[in-house]
Amino acid sequence: MKEKITIGVVPLVRSTYDVKEGNRIYTEQMKRLRNVQDVNWVAFEKGIEDENEFPDVLKTLYGVNGVMLVSNTFHLGTFVPKLLSEFPNIPILIWALPEPEYNGGRIRINSLVGAHLDGSNIYKMGHDNFEFFYGIMEEESFSEKLNHWLDALRIVKKWKNAKIGLIGAHAKSFFNIDVYEPALYSDIGGEIEYISLESVFNSKIEEELIDKETEEIRKIYSFGENMDEARLKKVAKLSLTFEKMEKESHFDAMAIRCWPEFASVYGISPCAAMSKFMVKHIPIACEGDIEGSLGMMAYKSIGCNEVFLADVSQIIDENDLLLWHCGVAPYNTWDGKSEKTLDTYFANGHGVTVGFVLKTGPVTIMRVDYARGKWRIFLQEGEVLPMEKELKGTYAKVKVKSSIDVVEKLIKNGFAHHVVLGYGSYSKVIKELAKIKNWEVVE
Repeated sequence: MKEKITIGVVPLVRSTYDVKEGNRIYTEQMKRLRNVQDVNWVAFEKGIEDENEFPDVLKTLYGVNGVMLVSNTFHLGTFVPKLLSEFPNIPILIWALPEPEYNGGRIRINSLVGAHLDGSNIYKMGHDNFEFFYGIMEEESFSEKLNHWLDALRIVKKWKNAKIGLIGAHAKSFFNIDVYEPALYSDIGGEIEYISLESVFNSKIEEELIDKETEEIRKIYSFGENMDEARLKKVAKLSLTFEKMEKESHFDAMAIRCWPEFASVYGISPCAAMSKFMVKHIPIACEGDIEGSLGMMAYKSIGCNEVFLADVSQIIDENDLLLWHCGVAPYNTWDGKSEKTLDTYFANGHGVTVGFVLKTGPVTIMRVDYARGKWRIFLQEGEVLPMEKELKGTYAKVKVKSSIDVVEKLIKNGFAHHVVLGYGSYSKVIKELAKIKNWEVVE
């Protein structure tokens, strides 16, 4: 399910043009826009010209996630300064309607010039957070671009005021996945709430619920070497603890210091519990990786529920990479062929981790990252290929254009050593997000 957003639609006209025809086209387009799911449209019925109406128009836009300025006809550039004065950071989409057939030897709506005027005014007022689209909803390319913009706004909304629970801290020496909280709050809107490891270790869960969760887990995974019932119950209890934390604290995501304390104090690593929990609940990032949780949240907000936080562990050949982690991939990413196991190989036999091969299909690899005072995104599309189960943990063989190029881009640009894999093609959405946030994209 996608994150629901609210979009304001402001149609603009000038009475020296064919306002009736411009409004007719706009009305038809609004009918189609209202069929777009998970969007609440705050739209006016017809084009606006009278500047005396602008204050009331602006009042309707409070709380929207973006504004579409529709050039029903050419119009004066008087609305844009008012809009930016009231909402200086609002994402704007300027929409020019195609010119209808000429009538009496004159241009009828001149929509494109009105849109051009708005775009130039926005830019010269020092604002970059705007897009320009030309066309109508009936055109597949137009609808696709519009949906990319809307999905990017879903991510922005999901991040804004996001509450992220950090259990413990980042893993020992993993300074590169530490997060600068003032920038997280000011640039994205997310806020971290700290949770002690001890409170998770000592969480109280009813035995009856643990027994029920144990049976659910048993149906999903089989026992690997040295796995036993006592460890299975610990997995079940931890999965329920995550659920309890989500409900009580209303977290949008979590990150967890998953070693070494979990294995040495709680008795198992949390990987298997995370694999079970994340399919139906919020993302949890390994090793205290807050930025990794941002990437997983981004995918989930646009309807991608099959995500995997991984290391780029091996260059297999010139086109293939191994994305691996010790055993935390959500079980809905399973390839349907390999055995899904609960294994204890990790942390000197104190698992419990999950073991399976990830399913095939197109994927997008992303990393949201903050370094040297700025946010940026690493982005790469690829395809997961079939492979045999030869390793412990969860992993995928991913085909890319150039495996060494991907690794060099990540390392030479200082990106953290985790990436988020999401099933589907999302590079255009992520690039639109980067435009809205004015972030660099490294491909």
